[in-house]
Amino acid sequence: MSESNCYDCSIQTSCLLGQLDPGERAVLLPLTRQRVLHRGESLVEEAQVSSVLRILKLGTVFVYRRGLDGRSRPIAIQPRGAALGAFGILGKPSQATGVAMATIRVCDIPIDALRDMFSCGSKLMTQMVGSVVQNVAAMAAWSEAMRLTSVLNRLAYVLLLLADGGRSSVLDLPSQTDLAELLGTRRESIARALRGLEDDGDIELSGRRRCVVVRSKLLARLEQSMP
Repeated sequence: MSESNCYDCSIQTSCLLGQLDPGERAVLLPLTRQRVLHRGESLVEEAQVSSVLRILKLGTVFVYRRGLDGRSRPIAIQPRGAALGAFGILGKPSQATGVAMATIRVCDIPIDALRDMFSCGSKLMTQMVGSVVQNVAAMAAWSEAMRLTSVLNRLAYVLLLLADGGRSSVLDLPSQTDLAELLGTRRESIARALRGLEDDGDIELSGRRRCVVVRSKLLARLEQSMP
């Protein structure tokens, strides 16, 4: 665990801390700690009140939600800059579980410190509300992907969401097994869909995980699939 240095961070424009006034950021920086989490570790747990706000700096995080049958299923991938555990400021439990899908880096901010700033009339409240709104919008976007009729089109939509979330056309993809779990299909179907997108020039694959998204072609594919 180490101190966080916001001023050298590559996600300042999408991070809650990076959008605060310099004075407010200076109050939180000494309390903020950077941590490394590994695949399978949880950032927040559904139905538990988080004691820290965790901001995703680097890596892939799947969001899981427990269904009526008691089974947890992936419902989204969080983009860099996402803030997890925000409901803890209100003393409310997290509504989903965030799980690292590879080695990731986060910034931890104590909930108590954020709560104290709220009571002092800080602009932090506006930033927190904006972060929650972004999370809700992200969940809605992922539900849109699941409404598409084929694995190929669902994967195309997901690649666009990942590119938008990472603000780059170059992606480090989750594993095919993880993508299959997210999209409710088999790994073999994901492998075929990736090959199909590559053959059509919609993406460029390099190595096991690197993917270059050709946004215009993916969008054209989705538009053509509309009834």
